[in-house]
Amino acid sequence: MGEEARSSLRKPLENAIDVELRRVERSIARAWVVLAAAATVLSLVVAATIARRLGLVMAAINAGLTVVFVGAARWVDRRPVDRRTPLVVVAFEGAMPWVFFVALAFTQGAPYALASWIPPLVFAALVVAWVARLRPWPPVVVSIASGVAYLAAYFVFVRPRVPLGPTHLILYDPPMQISRAFSLVLGGVMGAFVARQLRRAIARADSVVRSEELFGKYRIVRKLGAGASGSVHEALYCPEGGFERRVAIKQLHAALASDEALVRAFRAEAELGARLAHPNVITIHDFGRHADTFFLAMEFVDGVSLARIALRSQREGLALPTDIVAHVLRCVLRGLEHAHAARVLHRDVCPQNVLISRAGEVKLGDFGIARVLDASGEGASTRTIAGHEAYMAPEQIEGGTLAKATDLFALGVIGWELLTGRRLFVRDNPAATLLAVTRAPVAAVSMIRPELGPAWDDFISRALERPIDRRFGSARAMLDALDAFEPVHSETDAALGALAVRFASGEDTSKRLVDDEATMREAPPRDASIET
Repeated sequence: MGEEARSSLRKPLENAIDVELRRVERSIARAWVVLAAAATVLSLVVAATIARRLGLVMAAINAGLTVVFVGAARWVDRRPVDRRTPLVVVAFEGAMPWVFFVALAFTQGAPYALASWIPPLVFAALVVAWVARLRPWPPVVVSIASGVAYLAAYFVFVRPRVPLGPTHLILYDPPMQISRAFSLVLGGVMGAFVARQLRRAIARADSVVRSEELFGKYRIVRKLGAGASGSVHEALYCPEGGFERRVAIKQLHAALASDEALVRAFRAEAELGARLAHPNVITIHDFGRHADTFFLAMEFVDGVSLARIALRSQREGLALPTDIVAHVLRCVLRGLEHAHAARVLHRDVCPQNVLISRAGEVKLGDFGIARVLDASGEGASTRTIAGHEAYMAPEQIEGGTLAKATDLFALGVIGWELLTGRRLFVRDNPAATLLAVTRAPVAAVSMIRPELGPAWDDFISRALERPIDRRFGSARAMLDALDAFEPVHSETDAALGALAVRFASGEDTSKRLVDDEATMREAPPRDASIET
């Protein structure tokens, strides 16, 4: 098999590394040209000022090497990417330091040559250069050639010039030089080992990165949180073309990918979410299968959940201003109005599913248990109880017909809690919480915050009416009622964004999500069945 055929069978990563390392080779070749030329000039200075004979010999050697390196640089620029460096070229480099060794012995004497740091330094530079190219075999060839050349130079040119008598040292004898040659070979072997390990490390890193890619379009950046059925990650959408966009990836646990009901629910979430395109609803971008599981790609919101803001405000004794509460309710109502118009009933409106960006944007997400409204756009039926129990409407608990007002009841609970800084229906266990939703008395918000006027009492009380026909009939009706007594403030989104930045800064996201869920009393894993 020819060289071209062998190259075509190599791994893409290997080919990519070789292409990129061509730039390194060009840089190294040019660096050798510069170093050889500089050494020529320096040798001439030495000849003029310190040692004429030594300087002239070194200048001649360096001038010759400059010519050789110029030719090598041109050869590197012109040769094919997949063509390897010939063995003879590497062997020449290995012998090069010992040309200086012989020159030093002739001009300055054997003791000077044996003690000089110039040949070992050139040898070390050669090994480092080949390690930088991530080529394992050239350092070994360089070291073997150096060891052979060193011993040949020693026995043929240097040993006969070693002085005898009182000035003779054991360091000049053959055993010591043989050990030096062995150390040269050992250094090359170590360089080859390092080059191979670096190349393997790059391959392992590439494997890890690719294991976090989905269909070559998404690259996982970090995990944001995990639950009973899956995990959520921040990722980069990296299509062909060179641009990137941050997205959130919701991924089922691989062990649950065989659960047909759960997969149907996951697919239904994507299908229902794909119907919606609104500034206050998290956009669904993609749905697919990767390896042994399924994923959902959606808009990434850089911020915190409303649950986080409510929790931290409560801990710090901070009463949220009414304009901020009204802004949050308005945004969620606009998102719900759009969803209801598309015949999508969210069924799980809660603070955990409302995200606040650092710019103050309010986004409603997680349509995992949403239902399709009937043809009239008014009703939906279900045979399951699912959602965050503290925000369920009575008809969800009692198995009645659901309607748009079902989502509005949950929003009324959110409004009550944001205004008062307290939990409304949460009790010691889920059963007690569900009972409180259907029977517990609801205090007027002005009883807890006297500065709130009767308009807020009437607004929240109507949203929390237990008979569904006594609540607001639509998100638009509830929005109009809110606008009638609470004016819109232009700076509210900036103030809300500042809260998101304040409560998100300096904390790990995954820990933050776990903390929010535990404190806000998440419901147990939700039913995954889908009815339309």
